Amino acid sequence: MEPPRRFRYRPVCSAPGCREPAVYKIAAPWSDGPRRELKNYGLACAIHRDAQLARGRSHRDGLKLEVGESMGDVRLFRLDPDRRDTELDCVGDEAPPEPADVPPTAPA
Repeated sequence: MEPPRRFRYRPVCSAPGCREPAVYKIAAPWSDGPRRELKNYGLACAIHRDAQLARGRSHRDGLKLEVGESMGDVRLFRLDPDRRDTELDCVGDEAPPEPADVPPTAPA
């Protein structure tokens, strides 16, 4: 079996005006029986993850499913360029990662 293909681009956050790299996919598990996928509600950087998650959930609330379709809750999935969307890890509502510690600069 051939290894999965990496993203050919760096996805960016879906928040208006944001150009930060996306860390999360906002999505809900969807199925019509034989097929399963993640229904995409956007991408989010660490800064906009909560607002984008709330936006995705509000859009999900208005969705009408056809007979035979099922959909789970809208959640956060950590993007990984080496994995397909159905293989992404759900991170639920965990706290965003903390920024890397920056050592203090010495006084001049």
